[in-house]
Amino acid sequence: MKFRLLFNHFREMKHYFIAVAIVFATGIFLGWQDSGQFSAFLSGGVEKMKPISDFVNSKENPQLWLFIIIFANNFSISIMFIFLGLFFGILPLFLLVSNGMILGYVLSLNNEGSTFMLILKGILPHGIFELSAVMIACAYGIKLGSLVGKMLLHLIVRKVGTTARAEFIRILKLTRPLILFIACMLLVAAVVESTISYWLLGG
Repeated sequence: MKFRLLFNHFREMKHYFIAVAIVFATGIFLGWQDSGQFSAFLSGGVEKMKPISDFVNSKENPQLWLFIIIFANNFSISIMFIFLGLFFGILPLFLLVSNGMILGYVLSLNNEGSTFMLILKGILPHGIFELSAVMIACAYGIKLGSLVGKMLLHLIVRKVGTTARAEFIRILKLTRPLILFIACMLLVAAVVESTISYWLLGG
């Protein structure tokens, strides 16, 4: 029943979903187009992934460890997107742009082969589930942040944000099915990334 309420609420969130997709796409464009300008920041983000890659490759069953790490990392990030959004939605926006820029930067470094093939093989199979889950989490984080802002503004201007508290409570009640839904999507994404994407990229 709560999943039905969540899916019904998705229709109300369509403008937020569109907005986060645009923000993420902007981050990818900036990372791709201005990789030189942001190279220090972006290369630092990429370098943080290297110890994880080395750790996975050192194991007897790298695909299993890859699955565990991918799922744990993406799930924790998604939860952060939702609840750090309480601080006026600023942190989810920053994390969304920075992760988009890192992805754009990685794509810009792909000089050895076709960028289209990298997207098709290495990103698209699991990215459909993973990016959708992360964007949904981010959209709800920004929504909660906007409602916190309206509630605070209501303390000063009584006519503003009169329905914000009720909507805030309604969304908080939806966070349990939301987290379960995101976990399922990320579980599928981790399976695909640690098997199909791993195989397509010659892992």
